[in-house]
Amino acid sequence: MNKIGLTLTLIVALVFQYLNVSAQGIEFQHDKTFKEILDMAKAQDKIIFMDCYTAWCGPCKRLAAQVFPDSAVGVYFNEHFINSKFDMEKGEGPEIASRYGIRAYPTLLWLDSKGEVVHKIVGGLDAAGLIQNGKKANDPSPGLLNALRKQYEAGGREVSLLSDYLNALNNAGEDYSEVFKEYMNKLTQKDLSESKHNQTVFNLTKDIKSPGLDYLLKNKDYVSSLVGSDAYNGKMYMIAVKAVDDAVRSKDVTLFNDALTLIKNNKGADAAEKTLVLSMGYYSRMNDWSNYDKSATAYIKKYAAKNAQMLNDVAWTYYLNVDEKAQLGKAAKWAYEALSIDNKYTFNLTYAYLLYKLNDLKEAEKACDYAIIRANEENLQPTSAQALKDAIKKSLNP
Repeated sequence: MNKIGLTLTLIVALVFQYLNVSAQGIEFQHDKTFKEILDMAKAQDKIIFMDCYTAWCGPCKRLAAQVFPDSAVGVYFNEHFINSKFDMEKGEGPEIASRYGIRAYPTLLWLDSKGEVVHKIVGGLDAAGLIQNGKKANDPSPGLLNALRKQYEAGGREVSLLSDYLNALNNAGEDYSEVFKEYMNKLTQKDLSESKHNQTVFNLTKDIKSPGLDYLLKNKDYVSSLVGSDAYNGKMYMIAVKAVDDAVRSKDVTLFNDALTLIKNNKGADAAEKTLVLSMGYYSRMNDWSNYDKSATAYIKKYAAKNAQMLNDVAWTYYLNVDEKAQLGKAAKWAYEALSIDNKYTFNLTYAYLLYKLNDLKEAEKACDYAIIRANEENLQPTSAQALKDAIKKSLNP
């Protein structure tokens, strides 16, 4: 893996520590019962997507391996659905299969919060086909978006119409920014006492410059009571993560500062930790290793002193990007702490590389030997450790 790839891997790992999601693809609610899935759908005003599979089904396995992990599928399904999957021969599966008359696999269901079928597909699909069917499930009435568009273009501006139109635009993946501004300006306090409008504002607020963000922050308790505190806090963090990403791409430090301000204003219990995570991600991508060092040092000290994987990952980032001896020495200590907690091959290898970069060649050679021993015990090929050891020998015996 190259330097940029390894750095981004660390950033992703840190972000997903909070989100508990995979890097790509559909985020399935694996640990929820069917009733809990229904409750989530009701609280978040979303449709349920359910993969009904069996362990022996070949097309089911292809969906799981090739389609569900697709990033475009993940973007659409994670935004619009509560995603679940049940083995039809285990746990609640047989009851679900009986309830919905499922006899062939895979069967893909889209359900409303009452458990009623909105859309159903039997058999495998490719990524494009799955997204297309997801959009059909979000617009079960053919032509609904066009009908709402005509009403809007004819001058219809009732807040209920605007809410329906916004949700239809969102479901279709169309830009709704101007309509959203108009909607927020028309909402009255009476309108905002209705859960429908709060849900629309929540669902469509996805950006730090969104016209709905200020309302959500000022009414956190009420909105959280409707959608759930986890969903609310997750939404705020995703908006902050997007702002940091936009800050890097546009080289606009204001967006980065806005992201940190959002985390602070949200007043979450883990705001300080999230601030450091976002800062590490931003500074590493901006190649600002001095500020990265400050953020990483604070993060390790407060939150990751006993987390072997994180200690190792941060130490490796230092190896790749830092040349200052004191900082490399600190990273070597973290790497040693990581292997002290979990004495595996990759952690020993990180420690060896850092010692090599510090020009402590004899200790680096010993670390390579330990890494090779661990690789053999773990049935791994110690290629990198052996290559480093060979390089050290040449340096010691020119």
